[in-house]
Amino acid sequence: MKRKTYAQAGIREYWVVNLKQRSVTVLQEPSQGDYQSEETVTEGEVYPSAFPEVAVSIQRLLKG
Repeated sequence: MKRKTYAQAGIREYWVVNLKQRSVTVLQEPSQGDYQSEETVTEGEVYPSAFPEVAVSIQRLLKG
């Protein structure tokens, strides 16, 4: 599973865009081979931890 591979590599934040369920899952805080924080959103905006001043619209991500 990519989630655990990315966590083990120390990728601080990982987003999963699910077009079928029209949601975005934001995984953060890699530790002990997995992410400790997981939030699934279906509307509004998310702010990448690397660029906290940049708002990313969930609606725009799910247009595909």
